[in-house]
Amino acid sequence: MMAFINQINILKINLGKNNSTIKKGKFYAQLSYPQPYINSKQIKEVREKFKIHEKDTGSPEYQIAALSVRIAYMTSHVKKNPKDFSSTRGLIAMVSARKKLLKYLRSQSKERFLNICLNLKIRIQKDLQ
Repeated sequence: MMAFINQINILKINLGKNNSTIKKGKFYAQLSYPQPYINSKQIKEVREKFKIHEKDTGSPEYQIAALSVRIAYMTSHVKKNPKDFSSTRGLIAMVSARKKLLKYLRSQSKERFLNICLNLKIRIQKDLQ
């Protein structure tokens, strides 16, 4: 029996006692949320945490937080797929954009800069100190 879960459009297959695996011959597949859904949830959570005001979409903290989540996922993706050159290029572009935002934030407010670096566990390079 197939059912949709809470407007997420994630397919769940009920197997009686064991709802987490599907048995097909010799292979077992784990059911979980698709990676794009997980990524969007993580980005929304971190954006909510670093919002300055209710309608904030452009503050450096907001943008740096979202980029950091995307960078974390892309780093793991590039490690698994070393020949995916377009993703590697995108990762480098995201790191560069985050570095520029961090540089701007440091020039505006050292306190906000250090706060976001500590909360997101971003290493501070010598040229950003």
